[in-house]
Amino acid sequence: MYKAWKKIDEYVIAPLLNAFRNKTRGIVTKFFYKKSYDYYATIRKVSQGLATIFDFDEIYRFVGDIILSTLKLRNIYILSAVHNGGYEVAYKKFVNDENKKKEAISGYDKGKIKIGRRSDIVRFLKTSDDIIIRNELTGFERNLDHERIRRIKSKLESFQCAVVVPVFADKKLELLLVLGDKLSGDRFTKEDINLLNTISDQTAIAIKNAGLYKEKVHTERLASIGMMAATFAHEIRNPLTSLKTFAQLMPEKYNDAEFRDTFSQIVIGEIEKINGLIEGLLDFSSMKKSPGINNFNITDLINETVDYVKAKLEFEKREIMFEKNYGNDEIKMSGDAERLKDAFVNIINNGCQAMNAGGVLKVDMNPNGRNVDIMITDTGEGIPQEDIDKIFDPFVTTKEMGVGLGLAISRKIIEDHSGGIKVKSKLLKGTTFTISLPKQN
Repeated sequence: MYKAWKKIDEYVIAPLLNAFRNKTRGIVTKFFYKKSYDYYATIRKVSQGLATIFDFDEIYRFVGDIILSTLKLRNIYILSAVHNGGYEVAYKKFVNDENKKKEAISGYDKGKIKIGRRSDIVRFLKTSDDIIIRNELTGFERNLDHERIRRIKSKLESFQCAVVVPVFADKKLELLLVLGDKLSGDRFTKEDINLLNTISDQTAIAIKNAGLYKEKVHTERLASIGMMAATFAHEIRNPLTSLKTFAQLMPEKYNDAEFRDTFSQIVIGEIEKINGLIEGLLDFSSMKKSPGINNFNITDLINETVDYVKAKLEFEKREIMFEKNYGNDEIKMSGDAERLKDAFVNIINNGCQAMNAGGVLKVDMNPNGRNVDIMITDTGEGIPQEDIDKIFDPFVTTKEMGVGLGLAISRKIIEDHSGGIKVKSKLLKGTTFTISLPKQN
């Protein structure tokens, strides 16, 4: 009797249980992976998201993630047009079924999987402007012969995908959205196709906007380079003209001692001017912080700076008074003292140049918690309110002579020392620059 029941269990009950288990698994899979998305909410999400993205790779990533998660696909590829007319993988994402992970594993696979410009898929999309659905290709037998249908299916199988969605921008096929099967095993519905068509249209707009943005940035960059080149050409041409003039006169007036002395002074001064322009540009364009870190007393540094500028102005016979409104307290700091001195010299010189008819330049220093504030005030002409936000931009200057790099360089030096700089100004009354720097802990 036992053997009989054992045979019944082995040959009847076990197969029934296995069949029931497989059927149940299929039902559960279909239940959990059944489409359950809000069509209009998804469209709003796509539209709002793409409106703020102007980077091509970010567009691919955003669109790919939305489609994969909304339609619950096994995988997705996004192929973008390349210069030779073909299409290469720009984005790829898939779900790892083997480990039953719900999270996506993403990675780029550029150059490995391609679709040529003369492939049957591309030719079909360009002529029909329609979505390719692998299981519905037989409906196109009037337009496609069996061999072409076979080649298209074969290509889709190499991607393990079921649907190809074209993205046209300005009537050019820019992207191919190649979609895998649904995790549930369901077919793509009419609502799915409508959703994909709408996403395709939104993506086309985003691609076009990204292209316009890239073109705008490129144009502005060229304009900036052109402005810089024009500014430097003007500033360098002036000293070169002086050098050329004196060099042409040299053979005739070589025996004139006064001419030789003047010539020597002008040559040295004009060469220093050109070198200063180059050094200023290199200093501003350098993205590296100075390695010259040392400990110093900011009070001594300010004193040295003021005395240096004062002596220079006295030599030039400029009638400017200096006021030091601070004591001799030791305030320790860490950083590049020489670069900070350059920044202070630029700012103080800027204030002195604003006082053409003479005036008073005041320097205050105030320890403020972990920081120390240095205020540099002139009694010059002042800065119009509409220009205050521009004075730290490179190549912006209100002076007849200069390229407008001094304040830009000064701000960069101060920010490299984890500090900040602010400016307040009133027309015909003067300007105050406030530099805040961290003290040494």
